[in-house]
Amino acid sequence: MMAAAPQDPPSVMSLPQNVEAEAALLGALMIDNRLVERLADRLEPAHFFEPLHGRIYEAIVGRCALNQISNPVTLKPYFEADEAMKEVGGPSYLAQLTGSGAAVIGATGFAEQILELARLRAMIGVGRSIAERAADTSEEVSFPSILAFAEEAIADVSRESEDGVSECTAAEAGDRAMRAGENSKMRGVLSGIAPIDEALGPIKRKQLVIMGARPGMGKSATASSYSLGAAARGHGVLFFSLEMSDEEIGARMLSDMTFQFDGRGVPYGLIEAGELTMPQVRRLNEARDQLAELPLQIIDIGQSSTGKLNAMVRRWKRRFAARNQSLELVVVDYIQKLRPNHRVKDRYEAITEVSQDLKTLAKVHNVGVLGLAQLSRGVEQRQDHRPQLSDLRDSGQIEQDADGVMFLYRQQYYLEASEPPEDGSDARLKWERGLELCKNRIEFIVAKRRQGRTGKRVGEFHGAFSAIRASEYV
Repeated sequence: MMAAAPQDPPSVMSLPQNVEAEAALLGALMIDNRLVERLADRLEPAHFFEPLHGRIYEAIVGRCALNQISNPVTLKPYFEADEAMKEVGGPSYLAQLTGSGAAVIGATGFAEQILELARLRAMIGVGRSIAERAADTSEEVSFPSILAFAEEAIADVSRESEDGVSECTAAEAGDRAMRAGENSKMRGVLSGIAPIDEALGPIKRKQLVIMGARPGMGKSATASSYSLGAAARGHGVLFFSLEMSDEEIGARMLSDMTFQFDGRGVPYGLIEAGELTMPQVRRLNEARDQLAELPLQIIDIGQSSTGKLNAMVRRWKRRFAARNQSLELVVVDYIQKLRPNHRVKDRYEAITEVSQDLKTLAKVHNVGVLGLAQLSRGVEQRQDHRPQLSDLRDSGQIEQDADGVMFLYRQQYYLEASEPPEDGSDARLKWERGLELCKNRIEFIVAKRRQGRTGKRVGEFHGAFSAIRASEYV
C-alpha cells in the first residue's frame, strides 16, 4: 500500500483573535463610560483585530476625553457613512453591542485578552518579517543586518508590553516611601564595601548609576567586587560583560573570594594560566562552592543592542523568581560597547540613546542598573587626572540620565607610567615616596547623587586578585 503523502502546511496562519470579546468590551464601555478611564491609557484602537471595532473604540474614547457621553445614540453620526458598519446592518449594530449588560462585569478581563492577542499578532508579524529577510539572498542583505532588525523589532513589541507605568495617589506614594525606609531590602543594593556604600549610598530600584573611569583604573574589578558583595548580602545580580569573557570574569571572582588582607590568595593570572598548587586548587574549590550559593548570574553578551539586553533581563528576572530570588541589580560592563536599537547619525546620539534605554530598563523591570563607562582621553590632558562630570559630556547625555555618577581614580597607575629613568636622583626619591603613599589606593569620587551628598572615599585596589576592599586611608 502506498503511504499517504504529507499534507502541505496551510499557506496562511490564522491569527489569534477574539472578535466576541471585542464586541462585549465595546458594549460595556458604552453602558458605563467610567470604564474608559481605567482602560484608555493601555488599550489602543490598533489592538482590536476587527478594524470596525477599533474605530468604534476610538470614537468612544474621543468623546469621553471631551467629557461627552458615548452611547449608541451619540455615536450614530460617526458611522452613518462607514461602509463596514453598513455591512453589519448599519448604526443599529451599536445598540446590539450593548445587548448584554453582564459584559460590564468582565470588561477588564476582555481588555486584557484583547491586548494579549494583539501582542501575539504583533510577534507573528515580526516573525514573518524576519523570515522574509532571511530568505532574501541578495548582496544587500547580511546576517548582521537581519539580526539587528530582529532584535529591534522584538524590542519594540517588548517595550509595548511592559511600559513601567506605576500609578498611585500622593498619600500612597508617601506610604511606599515609609515602608521602604523601614525595610532594609527595599532601601536598595549595598555591596558591603564600606567606602563605596558610604560614598554612593544604596543603588535603588529604577535607578541608573554610572561608574566612569579611564582604562587601568579598576572599573571591571570594582564592578566584580561590588557584584560579589551585593550577592553575598542577598541581592540578586545579573552581570553583563561586553568586554571580558565569562571565563575571565569567573577567574577574577574566584581570585577575589580567595584574597585575604595578609596577601594570601590565588592571583587570577595563575588561575587563567592553570599554574596552581594543590592547596590553591582546594581553596578555589571552596570559593567555587561559595559562588554557587550566591544569586549571581554572569552573561558574556559580546557586541549587543539594548533591545537584546532588555529581553535577557526580562527572561532572567523570571528565572530568578523561579528560584525564589529577586533580581535587584543589573551590571553592564561597559555601556559604550552597547548598540542602540535604532540607527543614529553619530556616536554622541548612539550613547545618548543607550543611556536612555538603560534608564528605561531600570524603570520597566524595577531594578537598579550599574553601568560602567569609559572616559575620554581628555582626563589625561589635565595636570590633575581625577575625572569630573564634564568628562562625561562628550558621551551622549549619560550625566543627565544617571541618578548617580561615581568616578574611579588610582594615582599609582599614573605614577608608575611616569617612572623616572635615573636611580638615586631627587626626582627618583620623590617618585618612590609618592608611589609608597598611594600604593593600592583607589578613590571613589561621587560627582552626582540625586538623593544624597556627593564626596569622596578611599579604598584598596588589589589588582592581582581583582579585589576591592575597605582601606585604612581616610
